[in-house]
Amino acid sequence: MGEVLDKGSIPRNGDFSNRGAAFKFGTERPKNWKSHSDIWISGYFFRGWAEDAVELAEIDTIKSIFKTKQPSLYGFGSGLKFQRWYAYNILEEVDVPGEYYLDRTHGKLYFYPPEEIKTLEISVLKKPLISIKGASNVQIIGIQFECSRGMGVYMERTENNKIQDCTFRNLGIVGVCIGKGIEPFKDLAHEGKGEPASEKIGSYLQHIYSDPLFNREAGHNNGVVNCNIYNTGAGGIHLGGGNRLTLEPGNNYVENCTIHDYNRIEKSYRAGINISGVGNKIMNCEIYNAPSMAILMHGNDHLFEYNEIHHVCRKVHDQGALYYGRDPSERGHKVRYNYFHHLNSPHATSAVYHDDGACGMEVYGNIFYKPGKIPVLIGGGMDNSYTNNIFIDAELGIHIDNRNQNWSKSVLDENGIYDKRLNAINFQKPPYSTRYPHLSKYWDDNPALPKRNPVSKNIFVNVKKTIDGDKEWLPFLNDNWVTQEDPGFVDAEKGNFMLLKTAKAFKKIPGFKSIPFDKIGVNKNLK
Repeated sequence: MGEVLDKGSIPRNGDFSNRGAAFKFGTERPKNWKSHSDIWISGYFFRGWAEDAVELAEIDTIKSIFKTKQPSLYGFGSGLKFQRWYAYNILEEVDVPGEYYLDRTHGKLYFYPPEEIKTLEISVLKKPLISIKGASNVQIIGIQFECSRGMGVYMERTENNKIQDCTFRNLGIVGVCIGKGIEPFKDLAHEGKGEPASEKIGSYLQHIYSDPLFNREAGHNNGVVNCNIYNTGAGGIHLGGGNRLTLEPGNNYVENCTIHDYNRIEKSYRAGINISGVGNKIMNCEIYNAPSMAILMHGNDHLFEYNEIHHVCRKVHDQGALYYGRDPSERGHKVRYNYFHHLNSPHATSAVYHDDGACGMEVYGNIFYKPGKIPVLIGGGMDNSYTNNIFIDAELGIHIDNRNQNWSKSVLDENGIYDKRLNAINFQKPPYSTRYPHLSKYWDDNPALPKRNPVSKNIFVNVKKTIDGDKEWLPFLNDNWVTQEDPGFVDAEKGNFMLLKTAKAFKKIPGFKSIPFDKIGVNKNLK
């Protein structure tokens, strides 16, 4: 991003005047573009976690200035390494096989084929390829879903349905969506309440921010098993289920799936798996190769186990592979026996990110190898325990801060976001008061101060700094082992971090349990 001459209107700050922005660019290539109509730019224009796309209104090749037709949610900025853009839908730039240009005015598609083409498929389909509503015990097995602007399979109000051994690719949105979405908002907004919609995702993320109790009517015991999902436009799977008001579990699940390259169009907050509701599961999946997060979570009592997550958060700044936050009532999650690795990027990224006061997660028996600049980030929350994990080759282990005492303290205001979200679920009454005993006393427990985040029985191998933050907020117990030596891995050079039965780790940390590294990831033998 060059010098920003006009940030444009900023909807995130309440300016809905719909004024475009203007900024300078530092390349000569626009001088070769004969037509300046229907050219778009995409990028991280201001915030490192918020990718956007806007149409160009004007290109001044003399002064090297772009002007945009629309604003971006957070405005425009320059000077930070993640603030970048790229342009697309330009006829003169179609110079590499696989690129294309769409002439909407004349209804023509210009495509540079990678090889001789015998068949060319173009889809204008927006609806799901298969939609299942109110049906039970349906099995979809061994089908390849591809070539659509929409999603592969959609389900709502279903029971005991299973999608197995299928491939989802070349889709405009996601492979599978279990549960309703929200009608797309007409205006650009960070949050707001909309109308529930079948067969759509739409403005779901904006709606659930304002209505965290939104029941997606996703049914129960529905699963996606042993599927491959890749080259999708806006995420891999949307997994809803359960009732946040009653804490009734959905028991919907994703198991043994490979999900990668799932942000072809929308590149931020469109996770490999978006999980919401209560009591759903993600097991034995491999999620990789994405600019943004692997798992975006809302809700309660979810289980994440035996997953391999790597090479995600490759473009974003200030995000995590597993991410949730800003609602102290979202508790009861278990993250165990997962392998987070190769998350390092030029930007600030994490393996597990408890953002803005996130609470109540048990992180047990995971392996963090080359796990990002801030492998674990606890942003002012409480009741997050780290036990029996192994951290390998990292600048830092766990960071904690007290943001709710300073720059984020407004979240604790009366009638503020925490107050509204706690009252919405009747936090001082069952089932929340009985399921999560600390929650009913939240306001009497000095919520601005992080607490009860114990770090116990963990191994830190070649980690320069184990914890960053006050030890009162993050108790680092004496039963952790910090070392530069091999704790007894089977073969660290080949990436096998299973501990030998004779490993020194078991002597250094009495009671340390072996992590079943051989069971992590996709089970190739599952039928």
